[in-house]
Amino acid sequence: MKLVIVIPSYWGRSSCEPFNPEDAVYDHPTCLDQEGTLSRALESVGILKHDDFRVVVIGVATHPQLEREVESRIAEIVTPFKERFPVAWLSHSDERHIKRVLAEEGKSSFSDLVSLTGYSNIRNACLIAAALAGAEGAVLFDDDEVYEDPIYLSKVEEHLGGEHQGSFVGGIAGYYVNPDGGYAVKEPEEWIWAEWPAAREMNRAFAIIEGGERLKITPWVFGGNMVIHRRLFQLIPFDPHVRRGEDIDYLINCKFFGYDFFLDNQLWIRHLPPPKTAPLWVRFREDVFRFVYTRQKLRAQDKSGEAAPGRRVTVEELDPYPGRFLRDDLEDLIFKTSLLIGLDSLSRGDREGFEESMRNIYLARLKAPVRYDPYQWYLAFQKRWEEFMRWLVGCEALTQYMEELFH
Repeated sequence: MKLVIVIPSYWGRSSCEPFNPEDAVYDHPTCLDQEGTLSRALESVGILKHDDFRVVVIGVATHPQLEREVESRIAEIVTPFKERFPVAWLSHSDERHIKRVLAEEGKSSFSDLVSLTGYSNIRNACLIAAALAGAEGAVLFDDDEVYEDPIYLSKVEEHLGGEHQGSFVGGIAGYYVNPDGGYAVKEPEEWIWAEWPAAREMNRAFAIIEGGERLKITPWVFGGNMVIHRRLFQLIPFDPHVRRGEDIDYLINCKFFGYDFFLDNQLWIRHLPPPKTAPLWVRFREDVFRFVYTRQKLRAQDKSGEAAPGRRVTVEELDPYPGRFLRDDLEDLIFKTSLLIGLDSLSRGDREGFEESMRNIYLARLKAPVRYDPYQWYLAFQKRWEEFMRWLVGCEALTQYMEELFH
């Protein structure tokens, strides 16, 4: 089975520069004046034992002004590894090239499907890269992780594309091992999180890792350790309206079409994330929009005049995480937590942090809910994606372009 490991790598301003509100928000982009984690991730790829795999790195800048410098850094890091395994890299100039080809082929209507801004668009770019590289399975991996299991890809190959208890295994979720060797999320002791039980609910959800069957249907998946068969990634895209949590939203989208993700409790990687750089109120705002949108999309199933393409997805099958944050009391959880974050900011003399935390309360109720039907919007987007993928895999100009990048 031909497997393609796709690694998005996020790069931001130099460490001496302050947070810029115009920059795209990612959890921990590497500062351009720092070494970063990409080289370490690629070094770990070298331990993998498999006969047929390739690697594609997706270089992402947090602002257009940084694109040229980011591309230079990515090339500098990736090039030495070409002697060890097949590896290519794509970045913003390649995004523009793909769009030029689309225009030349009379397919400009698909241009918006190719973007390197926002988590979901970048994950879709990973699927595009995998398709162009001829992948039967797209192995999504992040640059703040390392492989320590040499037979990781062999484990993927055991089940991907097969059947388990009568269901097609199109999506496999692995899990993260923390630096301390465990997989549980550390529950915060800070009082600002007293009303936001994310860590507790995630740890409850992680209970399926232990014991029992190796493959189990899962309500959660990590974007840095998920594997998608081409039958699935050519059919189902990530939803570009999801600002973060795009991995779990993808799982939900697959359920709409009748496909479950299966946790493989032997498929693990080491997660070594650097400190997050964006202010706390910024990161919490991303969660606000994420959960409000996903809940609205689930609820819209009942209002839709069109039958579900696969089946109706319930909140209960997403318990305990993310289900806990998709219920009626979401705004209450957001209100209390925003208030606590704001008070903490005020106690430290951070007036902006206080005001923006209060604004998160306003946004949750009045701006985060979209004014269109997100479920119907996604179904229409999926149809375009499916048509785009059919064209893409047959586009000789782009598949040849991809081949040349490996050489």
